[in-house]
Amino acid sequence: MRLQTRAYILAHGGDPDAMSEDDFSAVMIALNDGFIGNKVILNTLGLLTTGVFNYIRSGNAKAYTLSEILGLSYDYIYRPMTDEQKAHEANQRLLTFMQMAPGAEGKFKNV
Repeated sequence: MRLQTRAYILAHGGDPDAMSEDDFSAVMIALNDGFIGNKVILNTLGLLTTGVFNYIRSGNAKAYTLSEILGLSYDYIYRPMTDEQKAHEANQRLLTFMQMAPGAEGKFKNV
């Protein structure tokens, strides 16, 4: 994608080497949005396709996921979580699970 962005900037009379990394990233994201198209449409079609594929699959087959249907576009639409975000999410899920135990009301706090 960096190569396409450099070519785009050069074709429009710019100098990609003179741009800051932030400006270059902004152009790359804008260009990427144009290549992918409308993210909402891509997401909706992916969800519909996933639903149809899961409906027609055999009973013992593995269920399809949206990330399998969208492929590389999935990471663009749903940014991967950082390690810190993954750890926080895991802790929140564990806390929710523990709070569901009988008699656990008020014994655990959300942090």
